[in-house]
Amino acid sequence: MPKAYSYLRFSTPEQMKGDSYRRQNALTQEWLAKNKDVELGELTFHDLGVSAFRGKNAETGKLGEFKAAVECGMVERGSFLLVESLDRLSRQAARKAQRLLEDLCELGITVVTLSDGRTYHQELLEKDPFSLIMSLLIFIRANEESARKSGLLQAAWTGKREQATSKPMTAKCPGWLRLNRDTGKWDVIPERAAIVQRVYRETLEGRGQRAITAGLNRDGIPLFGKAGRWHRSYTYRLLNNPAVMGTFTPHTSDWKDGKRLRKPIQPLPGYFPAIVDPETFQRVQAMGQGRSSPARGSNAGRDVQNIFGGLLACPRCGARMNMINKGVNSRRYVVCRRARAGMGCTYESVPYETLKQALLHDAEALLCDPRAGGAEGDSVQAQLDLAANTLEAVEDYLAHLWETHRTNRLQSILGEIKETEAEREVLRKRIRELAARRDVVLGPFVERRAQEALEALRAEPMDRKRVNALFRSLFTRVTVNHDRGTLEFVWKGGGCSSVLYAFPKDSAVAA
Repeated sequence: MPKAYSYLRFSTPEQMKGDSYRRQNALTQEWLAKNKDVELGELTFHDLGVSAFRGKNAETGKLGEFKAAVECGMVERGSFLLVESLDRLSRQAARKAQRLLEDLCELGITVVTLSDGRTYHQELLEKDPFSLIMSLLIFIRANEESARKSGLLQAAWTGKREQATSKPMTAKCPGWLRLNRDTGKWDVIPERAAIVQRVYRETLEGRGQRAITAGLNRDGIPLFGKAGRWHRSYTYRLLNNPAVMGTFTPHTSDWKDGKRLRKPIQPLPGYFPAIVDPETFQRVQAMGQGRSSPARGSNAGRDVQNIFGGLLACPRCGARMNMINKGVNSRRYVVCRRARAGMGCTYESVPYETLKQALLHDAEALLCDPRAGGAEGDSVQAQLDLAANTLEAVEDYLAHLWETHRTNRLQSILGEIKETEAEREVLRKRIRELAARRDVVLGPFVERRAQEALEALRAEPMDRKRVNALFRSLFTRVTVNHDRGTLEFVWKGGGCSSVLYAFPKDSAVAA
């Protein structure tokens, strides 16, 4: 039997709470009920809260994964892709959207638009000019609608910026402030403001960012957020943030090569209450404390220096390891971030170049035998089947409860209905998580990414950013085992592979 694959998409997470998900899913079930000679494929491709206006769903989302699945044979030619309407595939400029539809059709896929019952396949687009024109008109309308909404949103933010001197633009603010909903004004959180003032005071006394950070952790000072401990990067941001003296810098958004770029515009002095006087702020800037920053966050667009970025883990405490420069020749090392922050872990550095050369030497052995699927894949599929069967039973029971309530009007049933609906939402979330996990551990996907990573490592010059992105898709972490002298790569599909970078220590050999 030919297979059909459901593709659901909506732009914002809030739509998950509305009718969009239910409506698209219901249309899929209705089509399958009418086409009993087609069975639903085991893979799911849902871009929930992903916009199609910039093509993100086709580039890095589940729609892109569907194309990859067809190209590597996981989805057979002649299969159906079920979508509510063509604008679920793309809301880009019509020529780009049309190209996406043609690419799918040339791969042997029949695209079915459930809202109007139309089908699009390669033969139809070649022989029926009306269908080609119809699809193009739909894409034009979708793009114009998204462009109009984008323009309205930009105009709304322009209006907010114009009124910013008298009314806060949003409730978003630095961690030492909160918006008073009753007065519409900012309230200073005294204990947090005192922490910021301490950071500035110690900086003027000559203490460095690392020493200040270690002192905050040692004294048990709570961080403004969920991280649980202070990091040097956060201390840096405090010392470089003009919001401490009340200045807010709005940004506008622009797009280039499919990427969103934030551009600062005219700062607004006096937008926030000042907790540090301008003279103190300028003195700190003059000391050079705000002139350099790790290449992260808003600076992530810089060239990637560490191909293991975001993956290296300490073998002792499990914390992330960061790259630092030290020595007269500014050699690069990787060190446990907890050890650097004075939080109890043992300080031990490893030359980054040593790790990179070890990887390059053993890259083929590491990446030509990827850990994919296997026992974990079977386990995830079993869990997914169980969750799907349970959800079906829960939905049947919920329908029974609503019918009983409609017939008998028993208020006592409403409580049970509410609990059952909550159970259903938990199951739906579980199914989405398991489906995503299953896609990750499937063999062909992993093998393809591993081959791409090997080619990226061998390229001249090496594209470090691409290598790092591919490694992040393949591995959950890379532990630097100081005692054994190994890099231990933990695959997302389960299992571990090792690369030797140094001789083991005597204690490790004895063990």
